Amino acid sequence: MQHVVIQEHGRSLGITSERLVIREGDSPEKHIPLRKINTLSIQKNGVSVSSNLLSACARYGIKVFIGDRAQELCCLHGNAQHAVVQNRLNQFTFLQQNEQCYRLARAIIYGKIRNQRATLLYFHKQKCTPEKKQAAQFCSEQLASLADKVRHLPYHCQWQSQVMGLEGQAAAKYWGLLSKHLWLGQEFVSRKGRGAQDPANQALNYGYGILASVVWNALTNAGLEVYMGALHSIRPGKPALVLDLMEEYRPWVVDRAVIKLRSELQGTELRAKTRKKLTANILNTLENPIPYRGKKVRLESVIQRQCYRLCGLFADEQKYRPLLFRW
Repeated sequence: MQHVVIQEHGRSLGITSERLVIREGDSPEKHIPLRKINTLSIQKNGVSVSSNLLSACARYGIKVFIGDRAQELCCLHGNAQHAVVQNRLNQFTFLQQNEQCYRLARAIIYGKIRNQRATLLYFHKQKCTPEKKQAAQFCSEQLASLADKVRHLPYHCQWQSQVMGLEGQAAAKYWGLLSKHLWLGQEFVSRKGRGAQDPANQALNYGYGILASVVWNALTNAGLEVYMGALHSIRPGKPALVLDLMEEYRPWVVDRAVIKLRSELQGTELRAKTRKKLTANILNTLENPIPYRGKKVRLESVIQRQCYRLCGLFADEQKYRPLLFRW
């Protein structure tokens, strides 16, 4: 199974004999059997899609995502998707309780900070100047301390400000190190979301868009409501639970891939060639097996299993433990 990402305008998507057909001008057609596709993500304007293809995707259970590189704008899926109503009922009941939201939010932020640390230590092992090694080691120790504070933070009714405060401190140290030592190229100064004008932030936003579609797919497969989360604010059009669960995967899946391409992050725009490399790197990371509960499991399958464990948390049957990556 694979995630198909369309990232160039002018493409035409159709279907022939239960195969996705990708056309672009006079270029040779590319055919992909629908049975081998997990999701179809369109990350560029000017792409045409046939209604026959959308109908076939619905029959095969393939979700179609349309985004603007930084944010998923649309998710199309068939009416026969797997969804257990009781999972949603449990989710609503759980997330209406402030203390329960605290439990989930604390676990997610703890996992995010630990994985930021793992990303730094991953590059710390590689050949770099003693100054960079020392800075990375010092920052990783600071992140470990902040993660430990999050993990042991006691519950009280104003927990959001403390959890987000510690997350903000970790982010400042993490992005500050990446900026100071040019781990994201010379143009990167600070982290910016939508509307970023430098290639590093554009690459990060684009990568997060791909990750969002994978997490969204896993959550809906588990029968959960993507618009009701514990950490991000709940408002129309904002997939709060997707944004919540993405947090622990951002550093290892996306940040690490962008850092590997730092020599290509130049100028004011993210080049198409770099975008293709980034897409391939992220999808390859999702395909790679990682240690999980005593076995080697593909990361994408691990994300799906973590969503099922989230269902267990909402049903008050088990704890939710974030996925911690090893460097």
